[in-house]
Parts: sequence; structure tokens; C-alpha cells
Amino acid sequence: MANDTALMSTASSVLEDVATSNDNNTGGFVFDVSAELWRYGWPPLCMMGLVGNTLVLLVLRRDGLVRTSANVYLSALAVGDSLVLMVATVAVYPGRDWGWLVVDTSRLACHVTMSVLFTLVNASTLFIFAFTVERCVVVRAPLRRLSTPRNAVLCCGWLLVLAFVKNIDLFFIHDLVVGTDSGDVICTVPLRYRNYLYNYRPVINFVTSGVIPTVIVIVCNWAIIRTLRRYLVQTTARDSIVRHTTVMCLAVSFVFIVCVAPAHVFYVTIPNWPMSLQDQYDVLLFLLLLRYANHAVNFFLYSLTGAHFRCELVALFHRCIQRGHLTAGCVRRMKSRLTGSFHYRREVDQHLEMR
Repeated sequence: MANDTALMSTASSVLEDVATSNDNNTGGFVFDVSAELWRYGWPPLCMMGLVGNTLVLLVLRRDGLVRTSANVYLSALAVGDSLVLMVATVAVYPGRDWGWLVVDTSRLACHVTMSVLFTLVNASTLFIFAFTVERCVVVRAPLRRLSTPRNAVLCCGWLLVLAFVKNIDLFFIHDLVVGTDSGDVICTVPLRYRNYLYNYRPVINFVTSGVIPTVIVIVCNWAIIRTLRRYLVQTTARDSIVRHTTVMCLAVSFVFIVCVAPAHVFYVTIPNWPMSLQDQYDVLLFLLLLRYANHAVNFFLYSLTGAHFRCELVALFHRCIQRGHLTAGCVRRMKSRLTGSFHYRREVDQHLEMR
């Protein structure tokens, strides 16, 4: 799991270094593919993420998916991802070369916005971690009783507190700094804290946000995949729902690692890369966009891997468009997957009566 906080702080610091470097004879940035991708790719990515996360929340509110621990984690993740995209829009986009940033307006805005952004990013990371562990617990039958909505709410609350405490130092090390050449006041990490940012914090984050969570997620996914072999041949409604939700968890955790691992590897090894400050910033910009893409794609992952989620999504659209009428195919799928479950009579029969 990537060092998201250090990555964004480093990008801001490298940005300042490039802008004030005496070696930068271009008079500004040479906007290559990464910069253009950031400039024009962020608006559709942010909009896609906000719409997708809103749809996730609406689907999770339906009776077929409510009152489960997975619902709590997925809802918390959707809210966290949406907040990350919204705060990042005012904190790091469009960039100082295309406009002004809210974080540059005052010291209070700099401290609060950056600390809130990093807390939300880490909280979303922890929600994915907790959801993966919870799915591993659920598929292990003797421990299912521990997986309750109440415990999930408590876990999310403590994880949010942990994310805040973990990033409290960033509230103090960010400040308004006057550029050496340009004279512009920008929110970044002052030089007196750069040694801590580059040399000490990466080690702390590598252990707490990298090695430990990644190893646990890989082990949990391995245990989940082994256990899923048994569910593939079972047809009960409970096992079917557990299997569908667990496959969604696997997709989210794997895509998460793919999106954040490159940034983590690059940040840890950045001193060994023979590249200029401009090239460093270009790579960081691309990795930052890839990292934020992880907050915008979960809706599509749920739709592709969660059959029960897709059915509830279809039911939601039909309720909005046709005042609650379900297609015959969706009803048949719901009946085959939910027969004997607690939600079958209340969900399917209710829609059949409305036809």
C-alpha cells in the first residue's frame, strides 16, 4: 500500500524546486504527456468517481444489501473516496501553472486542507484493508459471528481516528513558503522539514503503510481464494451472497495494489533514479493521477464482479425509470440467488406485486 501522503508532499516540494531551480531555462514547465494527462484527465476522472460513488451509496441502501458488515465498509469507502476527490480538487488541481489553489490563500487553509486530504486518503486505504480482513473472517465459518454491522461501524470509526493521528505531523510541517525566484507564496513543506520528509517519514510509512498492510492483504486474499473453491460448488443463498461480496473485495484489493504500488516503489527509490527535477515531477504527477484513479473506479469493479450488486443496480434504475418494475430476467436471477434468504420475500415479492 503506497505512501500516498509522502508522494503528494514530495510532488509539492519537487514542484517548488523545479519552479525555482536555476537549471530550469525553459522559463516554466515543459508540459509533457503526464502534465497534459493531469490537466485534462482529472475533471472526467473526478466526475466519474463522484457519480460512481454516489451510485454505490444508493445501491447499498437497498434492502437486498443493507444490514451487513460489508455494507458498512463499502459505504465508508464510497464516502471516503468521494471526499478525497472533492478535497483534492481544491487542494492540488488544477495546479499552480493553470490557476490558483485554495491551499495557497492562507496558513490556516494550508494546514487544514493538506492534513484533511492526507487523513482521508489514508482512511480510504485503511477501509480497504479492513474490508479485506473482514471478508477473510467471514469466509472462515467459526469466526462469522464477529462480522456484524455494529463491529464494522466501530472499526471504521477507530480507523478514521488512526488515520488522523498518523498524519497529524503533516498539519505542522506544511506552511506557506515564498518562492526563491518567483516570489509567489505557496503551500508546501519548508526546507527545515525536508530532511524529515525525505529520510525519516518514508521509513515510517514504508513499515506502517507499506509492508505490514500489504503482507496482511496478500495473506487474506490467499486464504479467501482457497476458501472460495468450496463456495463455487455450493448453491445456498447465504453462500452465494458471501461469495459475490468476497469476489468484489478481491477485485478492489488487487486493483488498489496495482494503482498504488508503482508510486510507493518510485518514492522509496527516487534517490537512485538518474533524472532531473523536471522528470521527477512528471513521473510523480502521473503516479499521483493513477493513485487518485483508485478512488474513482470501485463502482465499475463492483458492477463487473458482484452479480448481486448488478441486480440491485438494475432494480434501482428500473425503480427510477419505470416506478419500480423489474425485468423478468432480473427477477429470475434474484429468485435463484436469494431463495431461502431473509431478503427474498420482502424484496422480490414486493416488486412482483407492483407489476
